Amino acid sequence: MVTKMATISVYIDGRDERMIKNYAKSKNLSVSAFLRSAAVEKIEDEIDRELCEKAEREFKDNPQDVSLDALEKEMSSYC
Repeated sequence: MVTKMATISVYIDGRDERMIKNYAKSKNLSVSAFLRSAAVEKIEDEIDRELCEKAEREFKDNPQDVSLDALEKEMSSYC
């Protein structure tokens, strides 16, 4: 399978540019790889937070155990 790559332009000031480039270099990453990783991690963290809040609300309304199969089914819609 061939994955199509896309380009996204981001405009930042010189200070942020230096900070991003220096950080990426210190981690032996390209700027592109670092920014892609940071963006995906941010999205995943937000999804995790939303799922946690949803689970807490549902448990408060109806405290019961959930099977691993039901959890995997729920998570499959996010991945």
